[in-house]
Amino acid sequence: MEYFVRTMDVRKENRHGAAGPILKQSYPELACSSLSQAIDEAKRKVLESDKVTMLQADACFRNRNQVRTKYRCWIDERGGFNELSLS
Repeated sequence: MEYFVRTMDVRKENRHGAAGPILKQSYPELACSSLSQAIDEAKRKVLESDKVTMLQADACFRNRNQVRTKYRCWIDERGGFNELSLS
Protein backbone atom coordinates (compact mmCIF):
# COMPACT_ATOMS: atom_id res chain seq x y z
CA MET A 1 0.00 0.00 0.00
CA GLU A 2 1.25 3.48 -0.88
CA TYR A 3 0.30 6.66 1.03
CA PHE A 4 0.48 10.14 -0.48
CA VAL A 5 -0.81 13.71 -0.33
CA ARG A 6 -2.57 15.20 -3.34
CA THR A 7 -2.71 19.02 -3.31
CA MET A 8 -4.67 21.37 -5.55
CA ASP A 9 -5.66 24.99 -5.84
CA VAL A 10 -9.48 25.17 -6.01
CA ARG A 11 -10.16 28.88 -6.57
CA LYS A 12 -13.35 29.84 -8.35
CA GLU A 13 -12.95 31.97 -11.45
CA ASN A 14 -14.48 35.38 -10.84
CA ARG A 15 -16.14 37.11 -13.81
CA HIS A 16 -17.64 40.55 -13.28
CA GLY A 17 -18.46 39.86 -9.63
CA ALA A 18 -20.07 36.46 -10.24
CA ALA A 19 -18.38 33.22 -9.26
CA GLY A 20 -17.58 31.08 -12.25
CA PRO A 21 -16.31 27.53 -12.64
CA ILE A 22 -13.82 26.07 -10.19
CA LEU A 23 -10.28 26.17 -11.56
CA LYS A 24 -8.24 23.23 -10.27
CA GLN A 25 -4.48 23.32 -10.47
CA SER A 26 -2.87 20.13 -9.20
CA TYR A 27 0.60 19.88 -7.70
CA PRO A 28 2.90 16.83 -7.67
CA GLU A 29 1.96 14.09 -5.19
CA LEU A 30 4.00 13.82 -2.00
CA ALA A 31 4.78 10.23 -0.95
CA CYS A 32 4.41 9.37 2.76
CA SER A 33 5.26 6.34 4.89
CA SER A 34 1.88 6.13 6.67
CA LEU A 35 -1.64 7.52 6.62
CA SER A 36 -1.00 9.57 9.76
CA GLN A 37 2.06 11.17 8.13
CA ALA A 38 -0.02 11.92 5.01
CA ILE A 39 -2.72 13.60 7.15
CA ASP A 40 -0.11 15.67 9.00
CA GLU A 41 1.51 16.73 5.71
CA ALA A 42 -1.88 17.66 4.21
CA LYS A 43 -2.67 19.87 7.23
CA ARG A 44 0.78 21.46 7.13
CA LYS A 45 0.56 22.28 3.40
CA VAL A 46 -2.86 23.90 3.76
CA LEU A 47 -2.11 25.81 6.98
CA GLU A 48 1.20 27.16 5.60
CA SER A 49 -0.34 28.25 2.29
CA ASP A 50 -1.42 31.76 1.38
CA LYS A 51 -5.12 32.03 2.38
CA VAL A 52 -5.97 33.59 -1.00
CA THR A 53 -4.81 30.43 -2.79
CA MET A 54 -7.71 28.35 -1.38
CA LEU A 55 -5.54 25.24 -1.27
CA GLN A 56 -7.07 21.77 -0.76
CA ALA A 57 -5.03 18.72 0.28
CA ASP A 58 -6.13 15.08 0.38
CA ALA A 59 -4.42 12.28 2.31
CA CYS A 60 -4.85 9.17 0.16
CA PHE A 61 -3.66 5.64 -0.27
CA ARG A 62 -3.13 3.61 -3.40
CA ASN A 63 -3.58 -0.16 -3.44
CA ARG A 64 -2.84 -1.59 -6.87
CA ASN A 65 -4.88 0.64 -9.20
CA GLN A 66 -7.39 1.84 -6.60
CA VAL A 67 -7.01 5.24 -4.91
CA ARG A 68 -8.95 6.09 -1.75
CA THR A 69 -9.07 9.51 -0.13
CA LYS A 70 -9.19 9.17 3.67
CA TYR A 71 -8.84 12.82 4.76
CA ARG A 72 -9.38 16.22 3.16
CA CYS A 73 -8.60 19.72 4.37
CA TRP A 74 -8.96 23.06 2.63
CA ILE A 75 -9.12 26.84 2.92
CA ASP A 76 -12.57 28.24 2.17
CA GLU A 77 -13.58 31.53 0.52
CA ARG A 78 -13.38 33.35 3.87
CA GLY A 79 -9.84 32.09 4.54
CA GLY A 80 -10.95 29.55 7.16
CA PHE A 81 -9.40 26.11 7.67
CA ASN A 82 -11.75 23.12 7.21
CA GLU A 83 -11.14 19.41 7.54
CA LEU A 84 -13.08 16.21 6.90
CA SER A 85 -12.29 12.56 7.63
CA LEU A 86 -13.56 10.26 4.88
CA SER A 87 -14.32 6.56 5.18
